[in-house]
Amino acid sequence: MQELPVLQCALDAKGLEAQRDRYARIAAARVAARREPGELVVDFDEARLDRALLEQTLAIERECCPFYDLRLEDARLTVRVAEPHQEPALDAIAHMLGCAGGP
Repeated sequence: MQELPVLQCALDAKGLEAQRDRYARIAAARVAARREPGELVVDFDEARLDRALLEQTLAIERECCPFYDLRLEDARLTVRVAEPHQEPALDAIAHMLGCAGGP
């Protein structure tokens, strides 16, 4: 499996491994995803979603990668980046959630 670049992430190797594990657990509740330039939108099955785990994951993401604009509304996660060179970071989250990586 090809590793995707992580831009400006402040997590060390152990922290990144733990974050990947959290994303993998959250991915089990993913029902749909859409990737467009500058944006990733992921819908979850609310009944299967561990919302506390998702909120913890997003809190960590906000600290380690402040360039993400992360919004959670009901069971929909929207992740945005402002700069074109940050697009690979969206692909990294899409990859960890088991979504297709490209727009």
